[in-house]
Amino acid sequence: MLRMKSKRFWTVLGALAVTMLLGIPTVRAQQKPAADEATVDMQWAVKIPARDGVKLNATVFTPHGQKQPLPVILTFTPYIGDSYTDRAVYFAKHGYVYALVDGRGNSGGEFEPFVNEGRDGYDVVEWFAKQPYCNGKVTMWGGSYAGFDQWSALKEFPPHLATIVPAAAAHPGVDFPFQYNIFAPYDLQWLTFTSGVTGNGSLFGNSGFWASKARARGITTATRLAHSRSTSGT
Repeated sequence: MLRMKSKRFWTVLGALAVTMLLGIPTVRAQQKPAADEATVDMQWAVKIPARDGVKLNATVFTPHGQKQPLPVILTFTPYIGDSYTDRAVYFAKHGYVYALVDGRGNSGGEFEPFVNEGRDGYDVVEWFAKQPYCNGKVTMWGGSYAGFDQWSALKEFPPHLATIVPAAAAHPGVDFPFQYNIFAPYDLQWLTFTSGVTGNGSLFGNSGFWASKARARGITTATRLAHSRSTSGT
């Protein structure tokens, strides 16, 4: 499923990798009690221009009262960036700037799966590198589709991309959206979650509904195939 299953697991696991590559003191995996933690600052509805004029939406979390440029970690997602807010706040409390960037469709433009992430990823990385709160080092973090778009951006060679932290990245044409050139019933379910301006979580998560549709489609396909074979004599 193209969603992160355990946000906290990947937060803890990837913290050391990001720390080593960006040169920041080790982030503690165990968070302090809320009352002891510094607050963070947030920039809402930040607009990032892509090269074709489309504006991508971002929410940027910075350490409260940030006084010097810091590395930027970003998650670039076809889902609503809000789903990664806990992770963004965690890192902003521990000395990083964290940006949640919504892909096309949830931002400007239209969402075309696996088409624009490379160029858009390059533009996003380089835009953040120029911001006054960034020290010129940018990393990308995320899993599944948010892992795929890291590899897509990397092949464009953005100069300020210090590292990527992909997990269980989707591999177009191998495991999603089709395998052996056969599209899966799950594709339609996934598109209902990514093709609007907001995530349709209830519809997407209604496994009973989608299972019934998949069974009905399988029966219909099998019936048509049997009819085709009987009429052709094979």
